[in-house]
This record gives sequence, C-alpha cells and structure tokens, in this order.
Amino acid sequence: MVKILMFPLKAVRAFVKLAGVRGALFLVVGVVVGMLVAPTSGARLRARLRAKLATRREIPEGAGFAP
Repeated sequence: MVKILMFPLKAVRAFVKLAGVRGALFLVVGVVVGMLVAPTSGARLRARLRAKLATRREIPEGAGFAP
C-alpha cells in the first residue's frame, strides 16, 4: 500500500531529475495558466470539435465529379 502511495512522488522526482528544476517549473506554470485560460470544459470542447469535423466531412454542392 505504501508503494502505491509513494509512486506519484517517485514519478515527480524522476521527472525533475530528467527535465531539471527549470523544466519542471515551466511545466507547472504552463498547466496552471492552461487551466486558468481554458474557455470551456472538456466535454463541450469535444462536442464542438466533433461538430466541426462533421461539417468538414460533408461534400459541398458542385464539388463532386462531373457526369
């Protein structure tokens, strides 16, 4: 049980060793800014992206092959 609870801390320590302190701080700042600036929730964004993809897949009139 203790090993499972300590895994996140070990993962963070390994990431800081790999990326360095500056890299870890930039990651944290980027995540915080992204969460503050994010305009919509994930579900709304996925629905909007699906709608955009559906409209792009439709073939406009006159864009097909000529008979």
